Amino acid sequence: MKQPNAQWENWLNLILGVWLFISPWVLLSSLSPSATALAHWNFWIVGAVIAISSGLALQNLKPWEEWVNLVLGAWLIISPWVFGYAADVSLFWNSMLVGLAVAVFAVFALPVAQRITHQTV
Repeated sequence: MKQPNAQWENWLNLILGVWLFISPWVLLSSLSPSATALAHWNFWIVGAVIAISSGLALQNLKPWEEWVNLVLGAWLIISPWVFGYAADVSLFWNSMLVGLAVAVFAVFALPVAQRITHQTV
């Protein structure tokens, strides 16, 4: 019997990371240029790290990759208030929904990653 390897979760997180990275060019903002810039930089950096850690997890699943995504998902949920873009509907919901999805998928993949790591040790 084939063991689960958490690939679907990491594929979805990879797609979400890419979306988050490109979303500043897609979503319009009604905020000041400085608040918008903070949100955009946040999306670019966090999106790139989510995509990279998910891509690495697809190659060789390790628990740290899922922990990174879990922390970044939680960060996306609180970052609208930290960076002051909670008043912008599109940036706020992008951050909330992507953050929640990334965190949930990481939670699903984490036990599988831990089980695989313990079996190979």
